Formats: sequence, C-alpha cells, structure tokens
Amino acid sequence: MAEPNVNLVIRGKMLIDGRGGAPVSNGLVAIAGKKVIYAGLAKEAPPFAAEVKTLDFPEACLLPGLIDMHVHPTYYWEEPDAGNYTYDPERSLVYSPASIALVAAARLTKALMAGVTTARDTGSAADIMFDVKRAARKKAFLSPKLAVSGRLIVPTGGHCHFLPDFSNEADGPYGFRQAVREELRNGADFIKIANNGQDLTQEELNAAVDEAHRHNKKVACHTGSPPAQRMAIEASVDTFEHGAPSEEEIDLAVERKITWDPTINVSLEYYKSMERDRKCSDPAIAELAETEYASRAEYLDKKRASIAYALKAGLKMVAGTDSWSCPKVRFEALADEMRCLVEFGVPPEKAILAATAYAAQSMGWDEIGTLEPGKLADLVAVPGDPLADIGLMDRVMLVIQDGEIVKYL
Repeated sequence: MAEPNVNLVIRGKMLIDGRGGAPVSNGLVAIAGKKVIYAGLAKEAPPFAAEVKTLDFPEACLLPGLIDMHVHPTYYWEEPDAGNYTYDPERSLVYSPASIALVAAARLTKALMAGVTTARDTGSAADIMFDVKRAARKKAFLSPKLAVSGRLIVPTGGHCHFLPDFSNEADGPYGFRQAVREELRNGADFIKIANNGQDLTQEELNAAVDEAHRHNKKVACHTGSPPAQRMAIEASVDTFEHGAPSEEEIDLAVERKITWDPTINVSLEYYKSMERDRKCSDPAIAELAETEYASRAEYLDKKRASIAYALKAGLKMVAGTDSWSCPKVRFEALADEMRCLVEFGVPPEKAILAATAYAAQSMGWDEIGTLEPGKLADLVAVPGDPLADIGLMDRVMLVIQDGEIVKYL
C-alpha cells in the first residue's frame, strides 16, 4: 500500500542524514507537507503513489539544510556608499531603517540560495531584524528561518559601542539583567553578549547568562581575546564565538556541554587584507598593517592548535560566517567556513555536522539539523561527494525549506 500524504520524493546517489553515521548510497528522502517521513536507502523506502513528484539526482549528495550560526544581515557600514552619509545626530542610523531592512533581505535571500535554510542573527542594527524576521515569516521575501538576538549587550564603552544603535550598553549585574530583559521584551529568540578581553566583569556576565537562562533562552557570547573565553565558559554560555581557547578552557567547555563557533573564514580574510595593506603607499597604513598582520598570524596559529585539541577532547564546533563584519566576506559564505574548518584539520564529516546537527543541538532546535522522520524537511543537494571535496558545498543545486522547493537547478 502506498505511503499516504507523500507529495515529494528526492533520490540521490548519496545521502548524509546528519545523524553522524556512514553516508547512504542510493539514498531517498520522502516528504509529506513540511515534514520528512522517510530518509534512507531507496530500496528500503515504503511504496509511494505513482503521481508523487520525484526529483532524481543520480550523481548528487543529499544533506540536511545548512545552518549559519553567526550572521549580521543588518550591518550596512561596509556598504560602498555608507561613507556618503553623515551621523547626524551623533550615533544615529546612517541608512534609514527601510534601507537597512532591504539590504538585510537581499543578503538573506542569497544565503538561502546557497543552502542556508536557518540562520542565527547575532547582533542587529536597532530592532530592525525583528521586522525582517516577521516579513520573512509572511513570505515577503525568500529567507532562511531566522533566530534573532536583537542588539548586542555590552558594558558602557564596550565592543562596537560606537556603531549607531547597535549595542545595549549596561553596567553592573542588575544593569545586565535589565538589558537582557529589554532584548527579550523586544522579541529576542536568544541573547548575544560581547566581551573583548575583559570589557565586563564576571559578575556582570554571570548575571546576564542567568537572566537569559531563567527565561529559557540560549546565550551566545563574543569572546574576542583572553580571558573572554574562560569568562564565557565559567558563566555557562551556550555558545562562545571566535577566539582560540586553551586546552583547559576546552576541557571545561566539554564538561559543561558548551559549543564553540570558531569563525575561521572571517579571520583569514582579515589576515589577507592586512597582508595587502602592508604594501600600501601610505606609511602609516603600512606600519599599522604590519603590526596587525603579525598579530593575526599568531592568532590563526593559536586557533589551529585550539581546533586540533577541540577535536581530540570532543568539543563540538559549529559553522558561522560572521557575515557581514569584513567587506571581503560574502554573505552566503557558509561553504567557505566549512572549507576553512577542513583546512584547519576538521574531518569533512564533522564540518558538515558543524553546519547541520551540531548547530541545531547547540540551540535546542529539535526539528532541524538532520534528515529523519518527523523533522522539518530542510534539504540541500550538491553535485558529488562533499566528503571527498568539501568545496562542493559551494555548488548547491537544490534547496528545500519546510518541504517547499526554493531552488532547483
């Protein structure tokens, strides 16, 4: 008897379901409405009605939809014409909210077309991303599913405080609790805190994390440089962003089931930009770039060592692009981040998990991240075996989101 309600079947030469097992040869995924009802060997699939729409990819690999864990769709300061505007009054938005929202929408559509079916916005200009998310839910434009944090919570004068209406500045444990409550009131799905080195105190960070967790919200923490990583882990954040944690910090993160988002690609691109600026004809720029170049090279070496130990210790890593914090990082750069993970020693299968299952697990998103019965039907296809060539993740040929085909080449 044919399986009822199935409306779409996808066949591929290979299936990676995101559950961590061996890939399946001659795989099949069956979808009913928004949900997966079967994912596995084609020969073991239940029968389907003859009229069910079927997509055959005889040379492709099917995978879960990708999750970008660190994006900034509303960052507009690096747009080519941003310098044509003035801050008047001081710290006011340069672009209008409508312009920023349109920039964000265009970037998010690019990300979806690259296979990113879910994205975590880790810091918004003003409250604009809440409206962008509402518009995406109404299908006003094509977009990944969005988790939005609102403004970055920082101490007075902290990380990026000078950017217009980007941060929620607070002081003292109660001030940080209030800032968390303000972002939750505005509609935040999770909380983003930033700590560069030791901008804030451990007591402030502990209070913010406790307040978010008290409301059953996850916390991501920007950890630019030591001791920020240790402080974040001590506070029991859910994910810590950037950095190069020590072996001791990694061991503690594993013990506390905390996840690391290393954001390699953006660091590499910044390093390359310093390499170019070393040759600048302006001596002041060249001198500054020389210092930054040496510092960034050391940082990348430390990050590589951290990743090697993280793999050994069992620390879960996720894939985040940090788009758009560097003008050389394209917004749809998750494939670049996966490639960087592999170049830094992460096995391809774990790089794929970093962009799928591990990402979903870190945020408690039970309906996405894998292809298995009952999960939302988020799926991509790439033309070949990404375990043999992770670069194929940059050649997405099929994107299905919530059971709907949004890209089919």
